Amino acid sequence: MFTTVGNRGTMHLGLCLRVLILATLTVPIRAAQPAQETFTLTVPDGPTSTLSGSSVSLLCELSPIFNVEPMEVRWYRSSNSHSPALLYKDHKIQEAPMDPQYRGRVSLTGGMERGNVSLTLERVTLEDRGEYVCQVSSEQWYEKASVFLTVNVTGSEPVLSVAEARGGGGQMNVTCSSEGWSPQPKLTWRNKEGTEIRNEQEVLNTSDPHGLVSVSSWLLYASSYSDWLACTVSLSEEAKREGRILPHTAVPGVYKEAFIVTLILSLVIICALCSVILCKRRGSMWSSSQKSRNRSDQTELGQRPAETEHLIEGAVNTVQTPTEQRPSGNDVNLEGAENTVLTPTEQRAAGKEFNLEGAVNTVQTPAEQRAAGNDVHLEGAENTVLTPTEQRAAGKEFNLEGAVNTVQTPTEQRAAGKDVHLKGAENTLLTPTEQRAAGNDVHLEGAENTVQTPTEQRAAGKEVNLKDWHQVKGFKVPPENIILDEKTAHPAIRVNQGKRACYIKEKDTEKPSVRTHLHVFSKESFSSGQHYWEVKVKDSSTEKLSWYVGVARENVERRPTVPLTPQNGFWILSYDKEKGFQVNTDPQPPITVAELTIVGVFLDCDRHTLSFYNVDTKSLLYTFTDVKTSNYFPVFSPGQRDKYTIRII
Repeated sequence: MFTTVGNRGTMHLGLCLRVLILATLTVPIRAAQPAQETFTLTVPDGPTSTLSGSSVSLLCELSPIFNVEPMEVRWYRSSNSHSPALLYKDHKIQEAPMDPQYRGRVSLTGGMERGNVSLTLERVTLEDRGEYVCQVSSEQWYEKASVFLTVNVTGSEPVLSVAEARGGGGQMNVTCSSEGWSPQPKLTWRNKEGTEIRNEQEVLNTSDPHGLVSVSSWLLYASSYSDWLACTVSLSEEAKREGRILPHTAVPGVYKEAFIVTLILSLVIICALCSVILCKRRGSMWSSSQKSRNRSDQTELGQRPAETEHLIEGAVNTVQTPTEQRPSGNDVNLEGAENTVLTPTEQRAAGKEFNLEGAVNTVQTPAEQRAAGNDVHLEGAENTVLTPTEQRAAGKEFNLEGAVNTVQTPTEQRAAGKDVHLKGAENTLLTPTEQRAAGNDVHLEGAENTVQTPTEQRAAGKEVNLKDWHQVKGFKVPPENIILDEKTAHPAIRVNQGKRACYIKEKDTEKPSVRTHLHVFSKESFSSGQHYWEVKVKDSSTEKLSWYVGVARENVERRPTVPLTPQNGFWILSYDKEKGFQVNTDPQPPITVAELTIVGVFLDCDRHTLSFYNVDTKSLLYTFTDVKTSNYFPVFSPGQRDKYTIRII
């Protein structure tokens, strides 16, 4: 019986030891589990900034650090938690219910085994800005935190203008404005020493429907001839734009005294030049009249005309008369009417005496008889009309069609080794034949070659007349120097051999694009000088429904939400069958064109102008006068209403 009791005590003692050992092994494990499942999230204190079109990482890390691969990670916009930007679950990223806006642009790249669940977002757009929520969940615990993303967009170059301030007093109201910024930029005025100006200025910020900010500022300023102002609009040192202006040169009515003095001096100089010209003309007329009288007197006294000095006034007088040629020992050519003298029979008919010892020399030529006031009897057909020089002197029209009226051209006179006095404006330029004979290079493109080439005019400091298409065409860029860059082409544009561009329907492309601006840029850009190129936008057998051409500045925004305006870096001429021809200004001026198959584009980088021409009629269509940027890229669009090609020619 004791044995039995002893055995029972031994059994109870063993059971207690087992329970104690089990409790000892279990308690530490249950205490460590909450330490791993309970955590917090670490995110940046301030907003995260990036440039439009770049990539950015939104930081989010767990504390304490441990492997979060078995957990769920969710990134979503605060306003749309049901369609996350990224959902990680069951050890992989889930395609649904992901927001389509982020598909293919997001990833977790921080290292989840180290507790880093940062979100990387690529090809950032302005629509991506805002609040993002990072949420990490396990079966026992979850935590979330917010990260704010700002997208920086650099706006247009500041435009400065000046007006006289009310009340005068030498003060001017200077205005600075710029568009297309995100977020709100800082505007700063500085003087020529670089000192910031803070007094009496106002700044106004406005937002457009796309969230882009426009900034304007007004400043009262009293300037001198040497003072200039700088207006800087910036988001940071890397993203800023600056414009400068000399206020006194931009205000009508300022320094009126200097303008009046300049005007008076100009008038005095013009009057003096006119007086000199008139005096020279009168002196020339008096000299010509006096010499004619002397020649008449010498003839009456029996003096020989060859003994007098002749003033060669026109090309017709650059050869010697027969009378002059014989005494000098020259052969006399009597084939032309200008060399014919009266025969003795003709002299008798005129009732004059004649000397048979030198009959050919004893009478005056018709021109000498007229100068002496004598009547001339012209019996031969070769004498029945006045020479061109005589007709001009008499104020009469003349006909140079017949051989009887033909005088030697300057080229013929030079060939004969004679000096030529080119008094008429028609003789002031060498013909192409004469230029070649003189060893000069000749450019034979057309009438535009009778004056200085545009390059020569620029070298001489002269302006190019934008209304003169022939002059502008002198700057034409060889077609092989403008190549369409396929890398910049919209997916719905097909580029052929770098010269042709046509529209293909969206369904014909592998990845239809949501972009609405269908254009392609050239590989080449221009930063200085003058450049002209032509684009054929229509064939005689086809009717193209839409297109646009022009230039764009470097690094322009290429998203569909950015309007194609000069403020955003685009200067274009467009055509739409319903709307007609337009330039992208506000307001849009009317452009009336009856027919246009080739557009001429002239870019003057030095004077910041862009002009469009109707090559069919050789006429100017429109000129942009404030096209300012460091690099200009030609831009071409075949439109999206037909598949007909536009091409560079």
